[in-house]
Amino acid sequence: MMKSRGGPLGPASLCLAAVTLAHGAAGFTDVTDDLGISYMLTRPEAAGDYFMPDSMGPGCALLDFDGDGRLDLYVVAGFRTRDGRTSDERGADRLYRQRSDGRFEDVTHAAGVGDPGYGMGVAAGDIDNDGDVDLYVTSYGLDRLYRNEGDGTFVDVTERSGIHNPAWAASAGFFDHDADGFLDLFVTNYLALGASETGADAAGRPEYPSPFRLRGVPDVLYHNDGDGTFTDASAAAGIASTRGKGLGVTFLDLDADGRLDVYVANDGESNHAWIQDASGRFTDEAFFMGLAVNALGLPEAGMGVAAGDVDGDGCTDLLVTHLAQESNTLYRCLEPGLFEDATTTSGLGPPSVDFTGFGTVLRDFDLDGDLDLVVANGRVLRHIPYPGASLDAHWTPYAEPNRLFLNDGKGRFEAAAPLGRDFCADVEVSRGLAAGDIDTDGDIDVVVTNGNGTVRVYRNDMERSGSWFAVRALDPSLGRDALGALVTVTAAGGREWRRRVSSAESYLSSSEPVAHFGLGGVGEVAAIEVTWPDGLHERFVGGPADRRVTVERGHGARIDAGE
Repeated sequence: MMKSRGGPLGPASLCLAAVTLAHGAAGFTDVTDDLGISYMLTRPEAAGDYFMPDSMGPGCALLDFDGDGRLDLYVVAGFRTRDGRTSDERGADRLYRQRSDGRFEDVTHAAGVGDPGYGMGVAAGDIDNDGDVDLYVTSYGLDRLYRNEGDGTFVDVTERSGIHNPAWAASAGFFDHDADGFLDLFVTNYLALGASETGADAAGRPEYPSPFRLRGVPDVLYHNDGDGTFTDASAAAGIASTRGKGLGVTFLDLDADGRLDVYVANDGESNHAWIQDASGRFTDEAFFMGLAVNALGLPEAGMGVAAGDVDGDGCTDLLVTHLAQESNTLYRCLEPGLFEDATTTSGLGPPSVDFTGFGTVLRDFDLDGDLDLVVANGRVLRHIPYPGASLDAHWTPYAEPNRLFLNDGKGRFEAAAPLGRDFCADVEVSRGLAAGDIDTDGDIDVVVTNGNGTVRVYRNDMERSGSWFAVRALDPSLGRDALGALVTVTAAGGREWRRRVSSAESYLSSSEPVAHFGLGGVGEVAAIEVTWPDGLHERFVGGPADRRVTVERGHGARIDAGE
């Protein structure tokens, strides 16, 4: 069964009449104030002791928590007060609900969320298969799990769920690693940081400590037991035996064996490519696959992760953002299980070498049929202030502009600051980045969270180079989005595009779990094929472009292996 938008899952037309500015302007427009979300994260000026978590967060999530078909926004906002290591009410997280007029309202208190802990990142997924999206918030301290009650409220079920992660956690994500129908949870843990750890720069001034002098810790895999509880499966799955300095994470099938694997970007150490075998155990194969280090054989300061097929060859590539003087690194997939560092040939090296990248996604922002790249930038070590930086005295030396890179269709990128407009013009200390079609107009918008506590919503006003098509993959037996499903759309002429349904990517953030396709000049999709997380392969009828459809597992034409 395939449903156009306007069926039981959402309204037929969602407008932003009250806040939409004149479209036609080329680039990303900052509409934060217009949407009613301006400066709600007011962090106090840094306490002056350069406590390292201050420099590493926060993140955000785009999700439809109330099931009305509109994307809502959760923003992590934890920070320390001047007299201690815990946050107060000013630093609590925020949940913003999108109304029918396109504006957002703060429903934090009514919804029962707003963790006042030292928050870092957030993951979104339906842990109990009841049809609504739950939230997991990572922290410097104990993480939080919020169960969505389906009535606009959440309940903190951390203690009863059995989850207990006291480590400094960074990014997290939900995926069904054992294909039992319930979403499991993977959490990247960063450093073993003492509360009294200090640092200094070359001039002897106080500075955020370097991660190179601190010990990494193992990441955590929690198995969803299906009864509201989770079991720490890290040791049994082989994860617990390896330390790392995990920051970014995403899930994909790296070796094309039909099982989801886990890719983790580590800060200053080799990355992890956790490959899953038939028993559900993971082995780190990053070195053998060419995903551990760069072309020079050196580990880099991995922050955020983006995954997508940048050159249209049907194999998913990986992009990892890094510290200034390292450049962001593109790992191009040569064949399943084998990658090469294609940073130089892709054109991404020189334009990124002077920036420190964090949040990032690959999306077809101009709808021309290939994946483009956005990167949220911000230094972790003070530097001569970047032109245009106008934050307070503490944050200005860390501020940098974000970057937009357009793809030529063959996997070569070009920096396009004019088209980035406000996204590239704002000079801030950017960290988290989430993507989704916030205004339901068919192109992808982005949200960026900044180290000084501000948040920016950038509406995509780029001139369109083609049509679009979006697919929501729903498993009705589970009542939720099929995270991990692989969606392929085929044009009448035979051209194919593939996207993985996932919310876990970027840095500390969660994006809309919809397979979105720019189609260029193609006006109609001939067929939709979905490989569901349990391996079932189905074909659905396509249709005209410029619309969003929902395909349901079990309602397509089954495709046998090898067909």
